[in-house]
Parts: sequence; structure tokens; C-alpha cells
Amino acid sequence: MRNLGTLYSFELKKLCQRKMLWIALAILTAASVFLPASQVMGKMVVSGDATGGEPQVWSHYDIVQRQRADPAALEGRPLDTDLLREAVEKLGVISRTTTAVFGSDNAEASVTVRQADPDAPGWTLDGYVVQGQYGNIYDTIERVMGSVPADLTADDYYAAVEAARERVYTRLGLTEDEIAWWAAQAEKIETPLTVTGYPDGGWTYLAEMAYVGDLFIFLFSIIALAGLFPMERQRRTDALLQCARNGGAPLWSAKLLAGLTVSFCGAAVILGAMAAGCLLLLGPEDAATAVQQLMDPTWGAPMTVRKLALAVCGIYLAASLVHAAFVMAVSLCTKGGTAAMAACFGALLLFIMVPVLPLSHPRLNQVWSLLPAVIGSTGFFSPRLVHLGGYLTSMQAAPLFWLALTLALAALAWALHRRVPGR
Repeated sequence: MRNLGTLYSFELKKLCQRKMLWIALAILTAASVFLPASQVMGKMVVSGDATGGEPQVWSHYDIVQRQRADPAALEGRPLDTDLLREAVEKLGVISRTTTAVFGSDNAEASVTVRQADPDAPGWTLDGYVVQGQYGNIYDTIERVMGSVPADLTADDYYAAVEAARERVYTRLGLTEDEIAWWAAQAEKIETPLTVTGYPDGGWTYLAEMAYVGDLFIFLFSIIALAGLFPMERQRRTDALLQCARNGGAPLWSAKLLAGLTVSFCGAAVILGAMAAGCLLLLGPEDAATAVQQLMDPTWGAPMTVRKLALAVCGIYLAASLVHAAFVMAVSLCTKGGTAAMAACFGALLLFIMVPVLPLSHPRLNQVWSLLPAVIGSTGFFSPRLVHLGGYLTSMQAAPLFWLALTLALAALAWALHRRVPGR
């Protein structure tokens, strides 16, 4: 019992011999690859020509590849007045002059898109390519300004971004010191922003959807670890282990380490599969694009999409330890694998159904938003700062919070494990 390494290897081997673990990992890994694959599946019907002739059917994947291969010379262009107006002109005309005709005009699809104005560019194949090139710029303008003025200038746009940022700070009740800290960070953002290739690429999708991968990791931990500690109780060896010369501490430590290892390795496989699918199917062209252009125009610090995606994946690898510790603590509390799975699934549903708490309780809201299953949907771009010997953003504070939470859950599991069986 003194050889922790031997016990650890034994418990790890026992976990790896469970068929359910490998089945769950295979299914969740496949689901992780399916997420980016779903973005290029299906068919799209486009007008045959400028007069709305015979429609053509193209696969979504082929259209995405056309958009990636022909970025309309946007690479390296500043997001200035000329480019903003160019996007408004191209996308505004398309959105105003097209109509959707529902029916069975084509045997291979149920929707045909035709042009209302034959002389204007519309949803031809080239129209879809243009939409992929300029669509994000146009959408960002609408998101910041609410409407798209015909005489838009870069000064108007960036002033609207700053005003929107200040409204967010006011709504969340940031202090003057916190606002000043963000103002110093905002000065480091180079304006005008620079467009870097095809915008809707793999890095953006990975950063946006990695929180789904975290839910998959939580599911994997539940399936793999819910029965780890109740196993001795089911085999009626728990009382015997407590009476051993060295007690149950070595076995408890070995089980805990084995559970953390399996959860971490499963998370690496799931996130790795998702990242590979995103980059292979959607491409890496958006790596150097600022998050202010593609994801959150009000984010007040310089950051590229690739840096954000890598940080998010690293954060969720750390979250796998919290998930493992939580599942094992619940299994010790419920004293049964099935009961532990039910309780953990209930907690997962709670996190999904309650992504935010009322702003009337700001501190509780902030702590809740830092939980692993919640932060991906609401917390990464939260401007609330954590005071810990200085200011930390949510992305910086979350791993530290999770480390403390993992240690607290491990201490709870130790206390539950030391209880005399039957009490």
C-alpha cells in the first residue's frame, strides 16, 4: 500500500480496461469533429445567372473553398472608410435585391434564391463568395451601430465602438479604476483594424465552439469516473481497506490521480479532434485577425483569434481537472455510480439552463460566470475584472479559480472517503 506509483498504475489500468470509457470517448470525439464538419455540409442553390435563369446546386464545402481561395484582395487592407463603404455597398445591395422562392424548382433542393432586381448582383455563386468576403464586416457594423448609414466613415464606426464599450462598462457597474484599466488596454489596439484573409475560418469557429467541447469533456468525466470510488463499496472491500495498515489514503490518492489523468487525456483528445477538424475543413486563414473584427467589437484589449482559441483550449484542459474532481466527489457523496451519474447530469443541465445570474448580485454573478460549464457562453469576453494582487480578466482568473476549486473538491472527497462505512 505504500507504493503509490504501483497503485496509480493499477487504478489507471482498471479505468482503461472499461469498454464504456472507450465507447464514450469515441462517440464524443466523433461529435467534436462533426461540429466543424456541419459547417460545410449540405447543398446551396444559387441563381444560374443575372436574370435568374436555371438554378445551380453547389455543395456548401465547395462554396467555402471558393471563398477561401478568393478573398477579394482583402488581405492586409485596413478596416477604414473605403473598406467599410465597400462592404456596405456590396452586402447592402445583395440583401435588398434578393428574395427567397420556396418550392421544388430543383429536384435536389427545396429552396431557390432568385434576384428581385436583374441588374443588381445577387445570390449567384459569385454573390455567395462576396457574402463570405464582406459579410462579417457588414454584420459587425450592424452589431455596433444598429443600422448602416450610407455615408459611413471609419471615425463614425470606431466612435460607435467606443460608445458601445462604455455602455457595457456602465451596465455591468465597473468602477472608475477598472474602466481606467480597460482604457489603458484599449490604447494598445491598433486602429484601423487590419483584415487578414478569409474571416470565417477554423480558428474563429474553434474559439466560439470550444465550450461545446467542454460539455463533451464533462460528459466523458461523468461516464468514465462516476463508478471509480463506489467500486470498493459494491465489492464490499471498503471496510477492509479502511482497516489496512496504512488506511485507505494511498488507494484514495491513486484513484484520484488516475481519475484526473483520464479526464485530462480525454479532454486533450476531444479538443484536439475539434481543433483538427476546424483547421482542416474551415482553414487557418483567420489566425491573425483581431477578435474585435470577428467576435466581439467591444472587447477592450488587443488579441488575435488564434491566441484566443489556443487560450480557450488550454483553459478547458484545466477545466477537465475540475470536472473529474467534481464527479469523484459526487460519487463518494452518493455512494453509487448510477446515483452519481444522475446527480452530475442534473448539474450539467443546470449550468446549461442557467448561463447567467441576475446583475443585482454582481459578485455571485461573476463567480457563477467563471464556472467551467458557464464561462464559454458568457464569460470569456466579460469586462469584469478579478482583484488578486492586481487586475485579472476572466480568462486569466478562471484557471486559478479552478485550481482552488479542484483542491477544495479533492479535500471534500478525502473527508468523504475517510468516513466509516455504514455511517
